[in-house]
Amino acid sequence: MPTHQKLNALTNTPKARKSGLATHPTHKPPTMPANTSKARKSGEPPTTGIVLGGGLSTRFAQSSQTNQSKLLIHLGGKLVLSRVADTLKMVCSELVLVVRPDQADDVPDLGIALNMHVVADTAPYEGPLAGIHAGLAASTTPLSFVIAGDHPFVSRRLVSAMAAAAAVDGPDSLSAVVPRSGGTLNPLHAIYPREHWLPYFAHAMSEGDKSPRYVIEQAIAADYPPVTVFTDDDIEKVDPRKLSLMNINTQANLNEARKVLDSRRFTPRHHSLG
Repeated sequence: MPTHQKLNALTNTPKARKSGLATHPTHKPPTMPANTSKARKSGEPPTTGIVLGGGLSTRFAQSSQTNQSKLLIHLGGKLVLSRVADTLKMVCSELVLVVRPDQADDVPDLGIALNMHVVADTAPYEGPLAGIHAGLAASTTPLSFVIAGDHPFVSRRLVSAMAAAAAVDGPDSLSAVVPRSGGTLNPLHAIYPREHWLPYFAHAMSEGDKSPRYVIEQAIAADYPPVTVFTDDDIEKVDPRKLSLMNINTQANLNEARKVLDSRRFTPRHHSLG
């Protein structure tokens, strides 16, 4: 049975329909690995890692002549989604994977195998805004780190630094934290407080907005919900090469990622990509 049918089956029961779970097909693991809560610094708000895995990989397919999902590519001995999940498990208290309701590839199954909570985009919408909203709706923590699933070098140090910046004014005054690198906002590598941004994204979708970047720019202009922009200087303090922002949109991007790994193939035992 295709995974999306399995997910539907999990929630298409009288109990699920009564509780409202049938609106968002889901798989929730019983627990997260024990080391995740220990990885957070003392006093740092718990953070959910939300991985967007429902993209169609259109540009990658055009440049690589393949229909394979970017998240299922082997890179440095691991699937790309596995690389992302393994890093986030070190700094997040739970992981959520968001997929399309009709997704028939192996990404949802891999998410289940990686002990991720798998949910579908918020219906009837589609695209990254629907993915972000679904992830925030499924999260159980004050903060969430949202990332597109094709960022193989996501930096745990950068995620921690962004989470700390989100809570710099205290747990009752949380801010979104969005990197702006080379003048471009990166809303799919950002921290969002659930309380303010879940309704904000819901309103944006109801108004017909589809671009996360546009929605964030509107919030910055209105000064609500609060947004802290992480500049290139902020990023480079913990990720000097800004590898965490590197994604795989094309075959050329994949080739560059392999070069990064080749350059680090022979390293000291203590070496880490960050």
